[in-house]
Amino acid sequence: MKKHTVVITENFHPQVIKQQLKPFVKVLHAKSQRDLVKHLSKADALISLVTDKIDKKVLSYGNQLKVVGNFAVGFDNIDISECHKRKIKVVNTPDVLSRSTAELSLALAFAAARRFTEGESLCRKQQFKGWHPQMFIGQELYKKNVVLVGKGRIGVITGKLFKAIGCQVKWITSKETPNQIKSKLKAADIVSVHLPYHQKTHHWLNSQKLKYLSSNAIVINTSRGPIVDETALIHVLKQRKIFAAGLDVYEHEPKIPKKLSSLKNVVLLPHLGSATETARKGMAESVIHGVLKVL
Repeated sequence: MKKHTVVITENFHPQVIKQQLKPFVKVLHAKSQRDLVKHLSKADALISLVTDKIDKKVLSYGNQLKVVGNFAVGFDNIDISECHKRKIKVVNTPDVLSRSTAELSLALAFAAARRFTEGESLCRKQQFKGWHPQMFIGQELYKKNVVLVGKGRIGVITGKLFKAIGCQVKWITSKETPNQIKSKLKAADIVSVHLPYHQKTHHWLNSQKLKYLSSNAIVINTSRGPIVDETALIHVLKQRKIFAAGLDVYEHEPKIPKKLSSLKNVVLLPHLGSATETARKGMAESVIHGVLKVL
């Protein structure tokens, strides 16, 4: 029987691909856009990364595509409506990266609250001259009011981690009224964003909502960059209208504005939410399983 053909845009986990994908299908590597266009014409499946834009044009080359597997927890890089029109199934990797992303959210909160970036920079520049009682005074997280925006898998686990260190935790869900959102944000010491990205969540944390936050508040984002209005966030950070921010994602990723990277009261990471061996292996197994199940 003829093997199905699966196109992958990146060798995302060589060992798992070798053991769990290649024995069952023919695998083609699309190392460039030209390769992708060429290979899709004979592909039954495509496995893409969150950084791959799988739009109407790309899908038009896959006349026999049956499934697109996204090596990510979301779908915002894929034209879902076009896939529906073409009767192409779409699978992703839920659950397996929830813990790693939740842990990173907590780590960013600690780093922002205790001013890790400033302290580490001082040490790397060999400028540490000894202990001083007023050097890099930060905040303790114990008993802080944490507001988590989104109560999906990652939001729930993040909440459990914050509770474990003694924080008071509340969630903002899609059922909240504007007044309820305002009330929760005003009382928040830490706001951590855990929403999927789509048209309705674009700039959810905008200039108006940022105004509700106190000068001691910390903003954490490990979901998708465009959910936070980056320009508005830069303004409140620069004006010290909030204490700090911890970011793993950016509005125009991978571009990080100089106005943001020049600020001392922000911790910046290069999209490391799922960057653990456990999570990445789990993601590889999950997306491969999903694709093979459809085929």
